[in-house]
Amino acid sequence: MNSLIKKLSIRHGLLIGGISAALTIVFYIINPVLQYTSLLVGLLSIVIMIALLVILGLDIRRKTGGYWNFGQAYLSLLIMSVLICLISIVISFVIFKFVDPSLPQKVTDATLQVTTQRLESMGMDQDKIDEATKSFTDGEMLAKFQPTFFNEIKNFGIGVLIYAVINLIIAACIKKNPPMFASVTDAEVIE
Repeated sequence: MNSLIKKLSIRHGLLIGGISAALTIVFYIINPVLQYTSLLVGLLSIVIMIALLVILGLDIRRKTGGYWNFGQAYLSLLIMSVLICLISIVISFVIFKFVDPSLPQKVTDATLQVTTQRLESMGMDQDKIDEATKSFTDGEMLAKFQPTFFNEIKNFGIGVLIYAVINLIIAACIKKNPPMFASVTDAEVIE
C-alpha cells in the first residue's frame, strides 16, 4: 500500500469517526437511550457509515490514479474502520464513565422495556418473556454496558469484525483494475 493511500485512509477514517462521534453526541442529547432502543436510529447510523465508507473510498481511488485492486481497497477501508471503531469506543467510554455514569442502568431498563413490549405485541406468554429477558433482570446486560477495559476491548473487536465483513462487500464493489491493454487513440493510429 502506497503512502498516499495510507494517508488518505487515515484522514478519511478520522473524518468518519468524527461524524460518528457527532451523531452519538446528538442522539445522546436528544435522548440518552435512543441509540440503544430505536431500531430506526441504529439502521440510520449503519446506512450513514456505509455510505461514507463508499463515498470516501471512491474519493481515495480517484485521488490515487483511478485504479486500485481489491486488496488495496479492502486495506484502505479497514484502516478507516479501525479508526471509526476507536473513536466510537472512546466517545462511548467518556459518556458512560464520566458524563452520565447512570447511563448503563438507564440503557438496561429502557432496553428491557422495549424488548418486553415487542415480545408482548407478538403475543408471547409472560413466562417466555421472563425467560427471554432474564439477562436484563439478573444483571448480565447491565454488566455488558459498564465502561470497563474488557468491555471496551470486546466492543472494539466486535465493531472491527462487523466492519471487516461489510468492507469485503464494499471493496468488491469499488475496486477498479487498470485496463489489461492500453487503449489506442486516433492520434496514435495516424502516426
